[in-house]
Amino acid sequence: MDSEVLKNAGIDFERGVARFLGDRRLYESILVNFLSDNTFAQAKEALKNENYINLYECVHMLKGVAGNTDMIKLYCSTGVLCDYLRKWDNIDSYMIIPLFREVEEAYYSVMLGIVTAKEA
Repeated sequence: MDSEVLKNAGIDFERGVARFLGDRRLYESILVNFLSDNTFAQAKEALKNENYINLYECVHMLKGVAGNTDMIKLYCSTGVLCDYLRKWDNIDSYMIIPLFREVEEAYYSVMLGIVTAKEA
């Protein structure tokens, strides 16, 4: 995989490999497996249905994966949305949309980066 492409997509490849004890192939396989993960699709569905509990669970799961794989931009954006969604009794649906768009932008950047790096 092209580490520069991943870096431009918001993934710290070198740190990710180090987190996996230098096993580059394992780290790359985990990134590739992320391409088939449907958590983001579930999050979009939860947002559409205004099911903020499910949205929180999906975004929190994405945050965990992003943190463990050093997807820095995705980790940061999911963290902000998770923090907002923890205000269970004081959620403004209009505030969620721009926060979700940040997650969406980071998510698609990561996905494109993995696909592009894989093909390089």
